[in-house]
Amino acid sequence: MIELLAPGGNKVKMKTAFEYGADAVYIGGDVFGLRANADNFTLDEIAQAADFADSINKKIYVTMNIIARNQDLPDMAKYAKELSQAGVHGVIISDPGAFMTVKEAAPELPIHVSTQANNLNWRTCEFWQKMGAVRVNLARELTLPEIAEIHRNLEGRDCKLELEAFVHGAMCMSFSGRCMLSDYFVNRSSNRGDCAQPCRWNYKIIETTRPDDILDIEENDRGTFLFNSKDLCMLKHLKEFKDAGVSSFKIEGRMKSEFYVAVTVRAYRLAIDMLERGEEMNEETLNNLLSEVCSVSHRDYCSGFYLGEKGSQIYETSSYKRETDFIGTVDSCEKLREGIFKLTLTERGAFSVGDELEFVPATGKIINHIVTEMENSDGEKIERAPHAMMKVTMEVPFEVASGTVIRRRK
Repeated sequence: MIELLAPGGNKVKMKTAFEYGADAVYIGGDVFGLRANADNFTLDEIAQAADFADSINKKIYVTMNIIARNQDLPDMAKYAKELSQAGVHGVIISDPGAFMTVKEAAPELPIHVSTQANNLNWRTCEFWQKMGAVRVNLARELTLPEIAEIHRNLEGRDCKLELEAFVHGAMCMSFSGRCMLSDYFVNRSSNRGDCAQPCRWNYKIIETTRPDDILDIEENDRGTFLFNSKDLCMLKHLKEFKDAGVSSFKIEGRMKSEFYVAVTVRAYRLAIDMLERGEEMNEETLNNLLSEVCSVSHRDYCSGFYLGEKGSQIYETSSYKRETDFIGTVDSCEKLREGIFKLTLTERGAFSVGDELEFVPATGKIINHIVTEMENSDGEKIERAPHAMMKVTMEVPFEVASGTVIRRRK
């Protein structure tokens, strides 16, 4: 059974991920995670998240994947005990010292080994299993044949270890995310959750004898983005991941929007369900799913290292692209009369009467609707909703669930 593992940057994104089809969500607490600037969860919120996941038969994993210093270890032990008491279904660790600390403090707590641990071969995976890990997130530098070889060797030694791999999202230019650039340039450690993303910056050359002459590097006339990676998208190759022995398909993006989470999880849920049913994905279906993941903010997509195409990951700009605007989410939808429903939404992007909106439900078909009239929260008719987070009501000839995301094509 394949697990679809999605990012949960905050409570709303976590619930959105579950609603749109994730089997498990990884979240960060307010300590020891690699996204220090995310809208992370307090310990009480983590306990609530775990209870919520249990109530819908799903799972919550918590990141503890910093590269730990001496002073971190006592608090990591205490935090592991608290997470175990909170009922989380696993923690994500990258540092061997942190691993031993957590294992000793909370031996009942399932440990997943982060991609930051450079998990490139089957003996490394076997080592982690013997240490007590239940899952390893494989390094993104691996090819699919290498992953299959890892799985074969583990099976041959009766090593029951779950394999997890990223199938979608932003990639890091550095080996398994172990980057020092941010620390070097701005004293913000990526390995402790505070990356400034210098790989996305525009670089030029200065020759020391002519410091006033700033030279373009050959890639283009604006400089180079040699460190800047494309985004990963493996929708076309999910069967190959399954055949290679990967049981958890992971989507990157705890810092991204609930719109990104909803649309991306939905696309992969549809693809995985087809795979589990043994259905072949035809070109039309694949193109439709690719259109979905292109509708959210992204860089050009690539297959990373999985197909052996080294060097194809460079992205020649720092700009994102997207084919739609995020308009908002449905708060409520109540029946007024036969065939007519009153819909209230929280607006996230400006829209006007006459705009054609797309309602993207967690399940079922996308619904297109042209706005003919709408009202603000005071019941006044308005032609335009210009302010983020304002409440807007309109009558529509269809019913949609609360939490449905709304977008507009560009």
